[in-house]
Amino acid sequence: MNTASHTQRGQWVATSAVLAAILFATFAASVTTVAAQSPPSPQDKPRVVVGPVTSEVVVHWNAVQDAGYHRIGWVSKEDYEAAVEASEDWLNAFTSVSVANSGQVSHTIAHLTPGASYWFIVGSSDHRYGNPRWSLWSELVTLPGGPAACAGDRDALTALYDATDGPNWRNSVNWLSDTAPIDEWFGVSTDADGCVLVLYLDSNDLAGTIPAGLAALSRLRSLHLGNNDLTGAIPPDLAGLDDLRVLRLVDNELSGEIPSELGNMARLSVLDLDGNELTGPIPLELTNLTELRVLSLNRNMLSGPIPAEFGTMTNLTNLELWRNELTGELPTELSNLVNIRTLDVDENQLTGTIPVELGNLTNLKFLWLRQNQFTGEIPVELNNLSNLVVLGLDGNQLTGEIPAGFGSFARLERLYLYDNDLIGEVPAELGNLSELEILYLYGNRLTGEIPAELGNLTNLEGLYLHRNRLSGEIPSTFGNLASLEYLILDQNMLTGAIPPEFGNLAELKYLSVNRNQLTGEIPPELGNLGNLEQLRLDNNGFTGQIPLELVNLTKLEQLHLDNNQLSGVIPAELVNLPELALLYLSSNEFTGCVPAGLLDVADNDLDELGLEACQ
Repeated sequence: MNTASHTQRGQWVATSAVLAAILFATFAASVTTVAAQSPPSPQDKPRVVVGPVTSEVVVHWNAVQDAGYHRIGWVSKEDYEAAVEASEDWLNAFTSVSVANSGQVSHTIAHLTPGASYWFIVGSSDHRYGNPRWSLWSELVTLPGGPAACAGDRDALTALYDATDGPNWRNSVNWLSDTAPIDEWFGVSTDADGCVLVLYLDSNDLAGTIPAGLAALSRLRSLHLGNNDLTGAIPPDLAGLDDLRVLRLVDNELSGEIPSELGNMARLSVLDLDGNELTGPIPLELTNLTELRVLSLNRNMLSGPIPAEFGTMTNLTNLELWRNELTGELPTELSNLVNIRTLDVDENQLTGTIPVELGNLTNLKFLWLRQNQFTGEIPVELNNLSNLVVLGLDGNQLTGEIPAGFGSFARLERLYLYDNDLIGEVPAELGNLSELEILYLYGNRLTGEIPAELGNLTNLEGLYLHRNRLSGEIPSTFGNLASLEYLILDQNMLTGAIPPEFGNLAELKYLSVNRNQLTGEIPPELGNLGNLEQLRLDNNGFTGQIPLELVNLTKLEQLHLDNNQLSGVIPAELVNLPELALLYLSSNEFTGCVPAGLLDVADNDLDELGLEACQ
């Protein structure tokens, strides 16, 4: 420090001391004390420490056993000086609060001005409005913050601009301007002191590395740099952003390990690093983030186990770890996450059984365990998850039967159980799932008949039962599925005819019943399916002619009728299907000739029919 700085500091100390002396004398003269009736006062000066929040302090004093009330008072140096300068009574700027004495020796004073300086005093009295006996004044306390706290914000923003190819950002309005304040720079929001609170530059074509200098934004609460082209490592220096609540770096090309220092960001509530190229284990230090509500590490290359210590993060509502390379078992400790709404560990390499303790997570709405290597039976305890909206267990090695209790999920909209080794029948109770929109049961070893009760699922949009061992007839109740768009029943052992009620499925886009043992004629009612795009009836035992009503399917793109026992002539009217791009009719018993216009369909097998083209 140079001589001038020493001199200035000495002058400031001297001035403050003089002001304090005047303050003490004036206050003592202004307050009448009644020593005989007043209880003892707190000894010495109160001790004042800055609180955890920028605008708070905690005032400490010595215990006063016989006092009925304590009064904590304060005045700012700025207000005192302004009153003296204006020859006004500084007591008008004096503020105090009274608290009943319950043996406490401290009190938090909130809503002070960041960057301002204050003196504090503590008094005690018998009654709330009694005349206090006061302590000495405290030392002058200066709160952190104020405009001086963000003096380096402009330099930090400039460093980001320079490091991420600022001239080629999608929007850089006012950045580096000498005239516009930084709260007018695109994506920047500030507080009343001009300190940066929010930096929102998602999808803005930032390219380069994140500069460590961003840590100078001392009041930053939200940092959004997602959907850009950022590379390199996440700077550990970001952990210095003590006030940060949201850190969102999603969908970049960041690499390296997650800095363990991020576990020091005590106020962080959202940490979203989804969609990068991060490697290594999940740092245990992240479990120190007790305020964290959303942890999203999806779509990276993280390895190692899921830390059991995550079970201590009881404020978590979203734990999203899907599409990584995580191994080991799913920790039973996750059952302690009483506030969890979304638990997603899809597409990892997790093993072992599904913990029965997950049934304790009664607030859970989305449970995604898909595409792992889980084994064993589906725990019946999952029936307890009464708020469940989505249950994804597909792509594992689960065995046993589908729990009939799943029919009690009153809010369930999607059920994914496909590509496992499940056996037994499809529970009729699933017909109780009144909110169900998607039912994926394909790729298992399910047997028995399809429950007619599934026809009660009037909100169902997709029913996928293919690649099982289902038998019996297709329920006619399926004609009640007014919202159905996809009905896929192929590669089973179904018999009987296609129910004519299928003609009621006005929203149907995809109908596949191929590779079964279905017989009878193709129902002409299928011509009512005005939204149908694919009709797959191949590899069955259908007989009779192709219904002329199929020419009404103006959105039809694919028609698979091959490998049946169809007969008669091929309707020439099929040439009027404007979207038809695939037509398979081989291995039937057609007669006559092939309508010449059908030979123009891009993908067809008409040359295998052994019939001449019509002239």
